[in-house]
Amino acid sequence: MDFHNDRTRLSLKALQMLPQMYGRDCRVVRWAFAYRRLRNEIWWYWRRRMLSCLKKGPPKDGRLHVFWHLRGGLGDCAAARLAVLALRDKLPEAIFYYHTDSPAAASALFVPDEKNVFLPAGEPLWYKYDLAFETCQSFKTVHVNRARVQKTAPEFLPILDEMAKRQHEFSFFLADNYLMEDLLGRFAVERKLPRAGLLSYLSGMDFDPLAAPALPSALTDETRLARFGLQGKKYITFHDGIDATFHLYGHRPLKSWPKENWRKLARLLKEKYPDLALVQLGGKNSPQYDFADVCLVGKTRVEDLPSLLNNAVLHIDGESGLVQLSRFLQNRCLVLFGPTDKDFFGLSKNLNLKENACGSCMWLLGTAWHVACALGYKTCRNMDFLTPEKVFRAACGALDETLK
Repeated sequence: MDFHNDRTRLSLKALQMLPQMYGRDCRVVRWAFAYRRLRNEIWWYWRRRMLSCLKKGPPKDGRLHVFWHLRGGLGDCAAARLAVLALRDKLPEAIFYYHTDSPAAASALFVPDEKNVFLPAGEPLWYKYDLAFETCQSFKTVHVNRARVQKTAPEFLPILDEMAKRQHEFSFFLADNYLMEDLLGRFAVERKLPRAGLLSYLSGMDFDPLAAPALPSALTDETRLARFGLQGKKYITFHDGIDATFHLYGHRPLKSWPKENWRKLARLLKEKYPDLALVQLGGKNSPQYDFADVCLVGKTRVEDLPSLLNNAVLHIDGESGLVQLSRFLQNRCLVLFGPTDKDFFGLSKNLNLKENACGSCMWLLGTAWHVACALGYKTCRNMDFLTPEKVFRAACGALDETLK
């Protein structure tokens, strides 16, 4: 997409005006926006000053030390992997440090070694590093020690300057990206960008947002399956739930397919494919189903997931982090889309099913969109219209092709 043509610029300007409309004739609203900006600046400044006196960062040697804050769930981290690998090509000797919101998400995407360090949970000291970046829907440069870059990797300075130039175009959103990220997501969907499209542009590296570089073999090693009694066996994995970092408070996620539909689908699959085991994956936000031949809900580590998915003959799921992780694996997924956009999140190698009963309401209600329908329905209408028979027919097509 051309980010500089008039249509794109006007679309971005219109999006910028939306949250400010109520402030046109209301000083209180304008003051509220100004207060939030001031609070963010003061909070970040003084916290940096205080913590810098108490804690130390990595040693300053002849290599660049790069901090990555991979925000969001496993799926967001999976999309950010493309940006990480693009920067690795530019800075092959740098040491990357990973801090993730979703616990241990980095362990499903990277192998820890002397150039890839997983940071423990806690306050990230990004200002202690030479470079610091933050990713989710967007790519934001949060800290640059330009003197260190000039000394250690001067060839990288033009890319840093391009990053700054492009991020300035989105400065209204990136200045408060925690609040504005949803608007950027809606912008990307409306402009028909792929999931990593904004990451590619704002990083200044213009990497291919549709790329699918394979995970290291250490993460997909089949011997990991021995822990679960699945080594050498043929199986289908399925998942019903969302990222464990969300608090559902007793609600069922809108991304989730009705429980009775899962049960009927399992019966149909077992009747036609009795030699394939049904393996359920999931965490604390997943129900446990008694029809699963092997229930691994709450029993896997994040680093086990690539191997379990890679060796499955098919993975069936709502749009989730496991599906986004499969971008880098050889397996195929059958994905049931509810409130999320199929064109934005769908991977071309997968079977992506969506009934457009109402559309895509993701990001309309803040984080509440995961459990609250924007139109007031108790369940997602798109999911309700996806029948077990339709999903079964799609699964049969994929399985017959894989097993022949």
